Amino acid sequence: MKTHNKLFAATMIIGLGFTGFSSISTADTLDGVKTGDIEIKGTIGKLDNTDPTTEIPEGFDDWINVTLDTATAFHTTTASKHKDITSATYSVENNSGRGVAVYVEKMTGTPKYVKELRINPQPVFPAIKNEPTSVGIVNNGQLFIKSAPELPWLVLANKNYELEIGSGESLGKRAEFNYLGESQNLPTDAATKATNENYTLTLRFVSIQANGEKIGR
Repeated sequence: MKTHNKLFAATMIIGLGFTGFSSISTADTLDGVKTGDIEIKGTIGKLDNTDPTTEIPEGFDDWINVTLDTATAFHTTTASKHKDITSATYSVENNSGRGVAVYVEKMTGTPKYVKELRINPQPVFPAIKNEPTSVGIVNNGQLFIKSAPELPWLVLANKNYELEIGSGESLGKRAEFNYLGESQNLPTDAATKATNENYTLTLRFVSIQANGEKIGR
């Protein structure tokens, strides 16, 4: 049985007075009067970012709420004489009331016997909006640096399977992935002994606004 840790990513909100979070505003024209009253609705404590109607400003990080496998592993296969790299399947799931764009942010570590390594999305149902592709996180023995900010790796619907809130869509809120790759310059004892290589892969999450199109603020 595959076991791994889960990271429950959510953000706590602390607001006071007119800095309290509200996505709803009204405006009145004050013509010929010298005073105007402003209603203040403050919020102290954590708002429910799983509820699409919660008054968190659009695009704020406070909408981010994902469950992510954070302890993952890859290995070489005996059948390939330890040339081919593969792994178990892991997942990321959106729990938020808003969609989320997922970026492959960066990779750290020191490749020695790893020549190529890709984070490889797996088909899921319902399908997520875009067609995600494999991202090379080690390329020819060199670490992946940083993704283009306008190109999310995954676009996940909200907890109700919607990107545009209230649209009745049925899009994927969960994605699965594994690792595929190739080794290089294997040690002479690779057939009888395993050597560890440790990396940290950073994913970045950005909230998608209620219209299902605009990413971030």
